[in-house]
Amino acid sequence: MNERKAITLVLLVAAFASGWAVWTHRPKGNAAAKSNARSDYVLTNFEVVVLDKTGLEAFTVAAPKLERNPGDRTMTMATPIFYIPVSPGEGLPPTREAGWEVRSKTGWVSGDGDELRLTGNVTAQTAGHRERPVTMATEQLNVFPHRNRATSPVLVTVSQPGSILRGQGMEALLDSKRIRFSSNVKVQYVPPPR
Repeated sequence: MNERKAITLVLLVAAFASGWAVWTHRPKGNAAAKSNARSDYVLTNFEVVVLDKTGLEAFTVAAPKLERNPGDRTMTMATPIFYIPVSPGEGLPPTREAGWEVRSKTGWVSGDGDELRLTGNVTAQTAGHRERPVTMATEQLNVFPHRNRATSPVLVTVSQPGSILRGQGMEALLDSKRIRFSSNVKVQYVPPPR
């Protein structure tokens, strides 16, 4: 066999082997990833009431747009407003009037509806006309409505009549309005207007 035929045969075998290697090592989840990249539904200008396992309101959300991921059933939304009811007293059912109104630039809801992740210009205010209204302002807030709990790893400012509290590593109990910070805590007294 001449040298030219031998080189051609070796190159042909190498091309076949490299093509086979590429074919067998390609990502297999490509088709599944493409099918999950598209929302299974989109809502515009909506309000949805999400119930807990006992049939009581866990939270209500209103936003101009919501998209649901069919793979993990999570929902993302733009400029949402969440209403999180809390119990006004021992043994009483949660109400929106005793709860919180939370706004942000973006929102994410877990597939089970047990976690809300809010980012961008987040504000949370006690709803209704209460004696001592509380307002939280931050860039990131994680809310666990079934447990009446909220957390944030970034700087949070909490304002209420008479004081402004700032700190990082916040954990709040929404039903009792108890707030705890883990670091960089600063308190400012604000005298009442005369």
